[in-house]
Amino acid sequence: MAAVRCCFAISLAAVLAACGGGGSAMSPATDRQVRVDWLGNDCFRISSSIGTSILTDPYSAGTGGRTLPSPLTPDIVLVSHERPSANNVDAMDNQPSVFRGSIGMGTNSAAGIRILGVPTFRNPDAEVIEGMNIIFQWTMDGVRFTSLGAIVNPLTPAQLSQLASTDVLFVPVGGTLSPAARETILAQLRPRLVIPSGASAGGWTSGRVISVPGRSVLISRSILPLQTTTLLFGS
Repeated sequence: MAAVRCCFAISLAAVLAACGGGGSAMSPATDRQVRVDWLGNDCFRISSSIGTSILTDPYSAGTGGRTLPSPLTPDIVLVSHERPSANNVDAMDNQPSVFRGSIGMGTNSAAGIRILGVPTFRNPDAEVIEGMNIIFQWTMDGVRFTSLGAIVNPLTPAQLSQLASTDVLFVPVGGTLSPAARETILAQLRPRLVIPSGASAGGWTSGRVISVPGRSVLISRSILPLQTTTLLFGS
C-alpha cells in the first residue's frame, strides 16, 4: 500500500508540474507530504506526515448516500455548520478536539496545529448562530489548507482580511453556493489547488482541471501548481 501511495504521489507531481507547478518534483522519501482522503459529502480527512489528522464536516447516514468509514480516530474535528450533513461528531471512535460554533471562531490550537475559524453567514444582514458557517484555515507540513464549509456568499473585505494566502482550498459543490459566487470566492482567495466536494464535482468546468483515480491523494508543497488547478477525485 505504501508503495502504491508513493508511486501515485510521483505521478501527481508530474501532472501538477505539467499544469504549471514550480520546481522539480521531489521524492516522497524526502519531501513531507499530507494525505487527503475524501470520505463523501464535504467530509475530508487530512493527515500530516507524522500522522496527525483533521476531519472536516462528518455527516450522518442518509445525508449523502454513503456511510463514514470506521474506525474514525482523528485528532481534530472541524464542524462548519450545525446540520446533519456536517455535525456527526458521534461517529468518532475516540475523543478528538472538536471546533464548532462559537468555540470554532477565532484562533485555536490542538495537537500542535493552529486553526483559524472565520464565521460567515447565510444572511449577511442577520448574523445569527442558526445561519452561521465557519471557514477553517490551518497549515500542515508547510501547506496551508482552507475549508469553506457550507459557504453561501462571497467573502466580505473583513472576512477576507482575516485569511492568509491559500494553498489548498476545499470548495462545496451544489447546494446553495451558486457558480457565480464560487468563481468570486476563487478570485478572492486565489488558491493553488482546489478540491471540490460532492458527487456533482464531476461537472466542474472552472479553469485547469485534472482527475485522479480513487479518493486519496498525497500533497506536498513542492508539487503545488503556480496557477490555480482543480483536483477531482474519482467516484
